[in-house]
Amino acid sequence: MKRRGKEVWDKKSVPIEALGERHDSMARKHRTSWSYGLWIVAAMPILASCLVPACALGAQARWEEVLGAAEKEGEVTVYATNSVGDLPVIWEAFRRKFPKIKLNAVPISTTSEIVTKIMAERRASLFLVDVVLGAPGATYNSFHRGKVLDPLPPVLVLPEVTDLSKWWKSKHRYVDPEAQYVFVYQSSLYGPPVYHNTKMVSLESIRSVWDLLEPKWKGKMISLWPRANYVSTALLFMYHHPQIGPKFLERFYGDMELTYFSDFRQGTDWLAAGKYPLCFLCRLRRAMEQGLPVAEVSPYHFKEAPGIGSNNGAIALMNSQPHPNAARVFINWYLSRDGQIAFRQANNTVEDETTTSLREDLPLSVVPEAARRRKDVDYIDISRHDWMEWKPVGDLINAARQKSGK
Repeated sequence: MKRRGKEVWDKKSVPIEALGERHDSMARKHRTSWSYGLWIVAAMPILASCLVPACALGAQARWEEVLGAAEKEGEVTVYATNSVGDLPVIWEAFRRKFPKIKLNAVPISTTSEIVTKIMAERRASLFLVDVVLGAPGATYNSFHRGKVLDPLPPVLVLPEVTDLSKWWKSKHRYVDPEAQYVFVYQSSLYGPPVYHNTKMVSLESIRSVWDLLEPKWKGKMISLWPRANYVSTALLFMYHHPQIGPKFLERFYGDMELTYFSDFRQGTDWLAAGKYPLCFLCRLRRAMEQGLPVAEVSPYHFKEAPGIGSNNGAIALMNSQPHPNAARVFINWYLSRDGQIAFRQANNTVEDETTTSLREDLPLSVVPEAARRRKDVDYIDISRHDWMEWKPVGDLINAARQKSGK
């Protein structure tokens, strides 16, 4: 009989002598397999000591090959949103490391403007940019869905980049469901975006975000006029948060008689002057630097779990890139320890004190206390493709505001 290409023995049709010969043969094979297995176990430490350096040498040789090809190309073009940080700090660090590769760095105000620029170039058959640094949501929604990105895993060469133990929770984070295209490297601490006048509000009265719905705060809070691609990460975090969710946003925007501002400076002035005690979605860097009585409520203050997300810390490789090897050099360097130190140093302001890298091996001297992830906190991971859709959040808020007459 035959089954799946292999012979099946029927003992009734086989002579006893043949069975004995088969038994002896099987015994010899068993002894041989056992001896071979013992040899493998004994040799494992030797094999390991040989293979690890060989892997390292192979990776190093591959990196040097890519670097040599990149130096022949001679340049790389990177488009980056200004919100990544103080971009010249990053550019200068790369140029010092790779003087033979010209960096064509193009700073652009927002990721949405990067999308508009690149798509216009491509419609004109101009493929000018290699790498994009921008917001994960806009990068995913526009470039990934537009199928204009190349996968990143084949590009990652440096062992310190591919070594998952160097990254938070031992994994690389991608926004896209394929975990291939939109790499997230930034770690920003998220909580309810609540700011207060320190002379007017005792935080002991606000231990939960739901405390903001108490009648005493009605008509006493201001908020930025919410819109997509501006403060959407904070609102998406609250919308999907299992302890907050759509019900909170519906009541907050529908019942609390908020006063809106469209200019951050106006909101800061109102809060600092004491015209309003609480602000939702403010920006206070300059006011805090001037010593005005304003502050953000720490995400750790609320009983609701804080989140780890990325406001503008995503990197992507455009397809049909003009300098493929130099693009690989930039990506590997940027995601290396040195590159992420440069990124952290480019975010050295009071407003950025909760921002760092998702790498775990940055020196503490460059990572502010507020940005250091705590081992005893179960953070909510925000950088997820299923949390990137703004429309349901925007529709809910608009409906709530219309109901309130605001």
